[in-house]
Amino acid sequence: MSYTCHLCGSVLQYHPEYITERPWFEPRHDTLTENGRQHCPYVNPVEKEVRRILKLRRYVADAQPVILRTDWHCSGCGNNYHGELYCVACGTGDLSHMPEEASR
Repeated sequence: MSYTCHLCGSVLQYHPEYITERPWFEPRHDTLTENGRQHCPYVNPVEKEVRRILKLRRYVADAQPVILRTDWHCSGCGNNYHGELYCVACGTGDLSHMPEEASR
């Protein structure tokens, strides 16, 4: 069975449950779509989140980035959506902001 990212369509590797870990998925970097390489928040987490995780890993070795899920407004197409920072209509999150940021 093949699993794909719901945002960019890239192939995901399934890691089954082990004694110490719950099951999880990760993008397979050898089969990323072009859109996944450039825009998918699961492949390219926000830099601020990456810095936080590096600090946290001093205390929790297996800490992973968290993808923010909230309301977004895309200024490229005018789409309002909820979820990850990724406008499905535009295929990117580059032009999206939280609605309160858009009015500033």
